[in-house]
Amino acid sequence: MIPVPLAKKSDVKEHFQSFAKDLQVRIKRVAQRGARFKGDLIKPNAKQKKFLQDLAEDERLKKLICASPDKLENQIDAFTSFDGGVLNVQSHLNRLLYAIFVRTGYEIYLDKWEFINRLNLDTCCYCNRNYTYRIAKDLKIKPEIDHFYPKSKYPFLGLSFYNLIPSCQTCNGFGAKEEHDPREKGMISPYLLKHDQFKFTYTPLLSDVLSTIEGSGKIRISLAEKIDGNTEIFRLSELYEKHEDHVLELIIKSQINYGKPHRDYLKSYRGLNITDREIDRMLIGNYTRLEDLHKRPLAKLYRDIALELKLIKE
Repeated sequence: MIPVPLAKKSDVKEHFQSFAKDLQVRIKRVAQRGARFKGDLIKPNAKQKKFLQDLAEDERLKKLICASPDKLENQIDAFTSFDGGVLNVQSHLNRLLYAIFVRTGYEIYLDKWEFINRLNLDTCCYCNRNYTYRIAKDLKIKPEIDHFYPKSKYPFLGLSFYNLIPSCQTCNGFGAKEEHDPREKGMISPYLLKHDQFKFTYTPLLSDVLSTIEGSGKIRISLAEKIDGNTEIFRLSELYEKHEDHVLELIIKSQINYGKPHRDYLKSYRGLNITDREIDRMLIGNYTRLEDLHKRPLAKLYRDIALELKLIKE
């Protein structure tokens, strides 16, 4: 798992403005007329009607949609303070909010391609194993978007900028994130994650690790540092055990002193003006700067193991 930097304030503002007017109209309409859920018309009571009308006001709605990652819990508290049953997916208020923020807002008003394009992340921040490239908008090729706080239980966060996480199909699919509640599972948002909270290491299992790079069962990849909730839900330990071959190649490079001769050669090569950081990248075959880890799958694994092997320096 890799941290995601906060977006530019202008991007968050544009996200809100792209659907704010339509969303306000929808909230007011539901407050007045109610909304249909599986064929049944659900109408708000007087207290709920006033709550929804207040929610439609510019500043209140902006505060909800643009809440920073560390303030999303405050938004949850605000809704549960009004109605302690709002997180119950069977409650009328939950269903009214779902009709507003998910069924209409997220599924119709939100330009998902444009949202993903604003973030400019190239790999899944949950696993850092799969690309999340997006291409021409008209082709509709884009990664999935996970609601970190699931939209069924927290429908009012269905459009909140920092609750929407571009992710790969594996992490957002069955057997992984699904509708798991991060508050119950002890998970942390990639926006609040620090780089040192996840750290890969390895353990040799056989004495002849260096005899060949073919085969498996020679080493075990593990996490020296981890967030238990994220590791469990995204099956990170089990998935990364499949990448033994990558680590074996790094081990061999370190043992045959591949680093220094290669660095000297690249620095002396005529016409090639290359920095030490770029040499690190060429040496291990992946990005090493913390801010670049999203650019290529397994970059976090490569960086941690290369540092452990002293192939690169901090």
